[in-house]
Amino acid sequence: MSRPLWQRLAVPIAAILVVVVVATAVVGVGLTRRAFPQTSGELELPGLTAEVEVLRDGQGIPRIYADTPEDLFRAQGFVAAQDRFFQMDLRRHVVSGRLSELVGEGGVETDQVIRTLGWRRVAEEELALLSPETRSYLQAYASGVNAYIDSRGGPSTMSLEYLALAQNAPGYQIRPWDAVDSLAWLKAMAWDLRGNYQEELTRGRLVGRVPLNQLGTLYPAYPHEQHPPILSRGIGPPQTRRRPPAAAPAAAPSGRVLSCRRVRTPLTWPG
Repeated sequence: MSRPLWQRLAVPIAAILVVVVVATAVVGVGLTRRAFPQTSGELELPGLTAEVEVLRDGQGIPRIYADTPEDLFRAQGFVAAQDRFFQMDLRRHVVSGRLSELVGEGGVETDQVIRTLGWRRVAEEELALLSPETRSYLQAYASGVNAYIDSRGGPSTMSLEYLALAQNAPGYQIRPWDAVDSLAWLKAMAWDLRGNYQEELTRGRLVGRVPLNQLGTLYPAYPHEQHPPILSRGIGPPQTRRRPPAAAPAAAPSGRVLSCRRVRTPLTWPG
């Protein structure tokens, strides 16, 4: 007596489902892992004047060692983009009032608020006010980010999130990073740190209604003498730090090389 049709098809169908699930998992893992940063070997990074070393601890946290501030910031831009470029791209869309370009209609309201505040517009005006040294560091950082973008070949190879967003932004192309992108995010950080925002508004409403001496009592000035700002203490440009000893003798610096390796012990800054 022959078995029912569904029993004869059950095993082949189950086998096909298993193959589909396994293949989907393999593809998913592959798509996810191909955006992972390279943590060993050497990478060519245009613009470096000497070899830069990137050491990552067991948690993947990088430490960057360079001979000049420009090389340091260029390498930092590249490494930051390796680790989290989608996050960086998403945030610059937010602070520029262009979130809807990525997520569609759901970002329009946010874009309206941010464009009204004008975060990127203010950042563009502030860039010209910075010292040439600071602008050169911002440009070096941007060049490092752009070197990573150029090395990837498109959004689909940079992050799984871009594949998920493809239906909202078909044909989306990543534009180069610039110095204003870095400055504009500082506006969002300042907004997040606005702990006394309501107090500032209340104080503004009281001006003209309450004598200034009483306002000074209600809202005392910051005690700069007892707690001076950090930047007034003579913080200078990044200093070259001694590299931890390598496992083997290092090759002579060849220039334009970003040398990457992992270490098992936690990394600490030299004293």
